[in-house]
Amino acid sequence: MGEILSRQPAKSIGRSRSVSKLWSSITTTQGFIKSFAARSSESSQPCDLLIFSKRDKLFVFSFPQTESYQFKIPRDGFLQRYDSVHGLVYLETSTQLMIWNPTMKRFFTLPEPEGSEGKYITGSLGYDPIDCKYKALCHLTGDKIGILTLGSQESWRILSQGFPSHSRRMSDCVICINGVIYYQCFSGLSLAHAIMSFHVRSEKFHLINYPSRDGCFFVSYEGRLALMVSSNGHSGIELWILVNAENHEWVYKHFREFIYVYTPFSIYTRRGDLIHLSSDDWSGFIVIYFDPKENSSRVVKFLGISIDDLKRLRVLGSELIEGLSVVPNHIESLMSL
Repeated sequence: MGEILSRQPAKSIGRSRSVSKLWSSITTTQGFIKSFAARSSESSQPCDLLIFSKRDKLFVFSFPQTESYQFKIPRDGFLQRYDSVHGLVYLETSTQLMIWNPTMKRFFTLPEPEGSEGKYITGSLGYDPIDCKYKALCHLTGDKIGILTLGSQESWRILSQGFPSHSRRMSDCVICINGVIYYQCFSGLSLAHAIMSFHVRSEKFHLINYPSRDGCFFVSYEGRLALMVSSNGHSGIELWILVNAENHEWVYKHFREFIYVYTPFSIYTRRGDLIHLSSDDWSGFIVIYFDPKENSSRVVKFLGISIDDLKRLRVLGSELIEGLSVVPNHIESLMSL
């Protein structure tokens, strides 16, 4: 039965959970979810999500599996950050982290650390591809860090030592790549800019020095952390690619063919494409995928019913882009929250 169910589309599996208690018990086991994730990663193509935050709503568009939908943001409705980590999207407000599973259309608000362990500063979500576990990382006042494993019924584990001394702001860049969370931080007495890595499986921290100049945006380039920096004028973009975290070694690349404009911005997908995003007045979003290796590009126009809702909000031109983020490499997840 489990083998048959694992070959079904994720949405069909989600519906089956409400039909039969037996099917629900089968499809919510860690083994089944892990098996589905492995099969899905081999046979299905990741999609790119365009997420637009406006007032208390999120408008979501996907490609190439064209889909468009919207929903109301739970709780206070004001988001500071959102990103996709192996099929789950974490939504960060000024006081907490929320987890959203687009496949299952479900939200989960992470519990607050119990007792007087410190107040929430900022957080992030990571995924361990070996044990197939999601972990939330939370920075608290009092130089403390909380770690929570999703779906394990455990409470926050609070760390007050065992990691390099550093501070972090909510506005700092963060990304999870191949089981490692990377985030901007300040370290040392001089509060110098640095990058902290957190290995999701081993829960080890490591401080990484920046290359010759700070990167304005974290991206994934061929499975590695890269810092994207805009070049002067219209001479393309620069990338600093981390090749050895232990020795703080970076490799520099410059793509002159791609015109980089911070707004609308660009980002790497897993295929190695650069994404350039813009709006076409009232009719939708235009996304240009540029392949730096082949020096080729393709243009995609996103249309959907949610565009009508954006029009009602009276958002025009560049203002439409300001609240829009590209989330590449999104996959389906059966993770129950």
